[in-house]
Amino acid sequence: MTKKDLIEIVAQKAKLSKKAAKQAIETFLNETMKALASGETVKLSGFGTFKTKMFKAKTIKAIGSKESKKIAARRMPRYIPGTKIKKMVK
Repeated sequence: MTKKDLIEIVAQKAKLSKKAAKQAIETFLNETMKALASGETVKLSGFGTFKTKMFKAKTIKAIGSKESKKIAARRMPRYIPGTKIKKMVK
């Protein structure tokens, strides 16, 4: 499913125009990204939790050349599925 598909489904089920559905979905996505960027956790009951995880800096060896490379510490987004979604996918 793509974002375009989701917009069409929301527009149809909520009886909204495609423009209104697109605005609603984009607002949701933008606010979720802003919350994650500021270090907040986003919990959607039954669907799951979006949060960020901090990874330490580390040194790795490249497979082909065997050179050592340093990877800087970074924060990455994570998704933890809720119980309802786990049961549906099972």
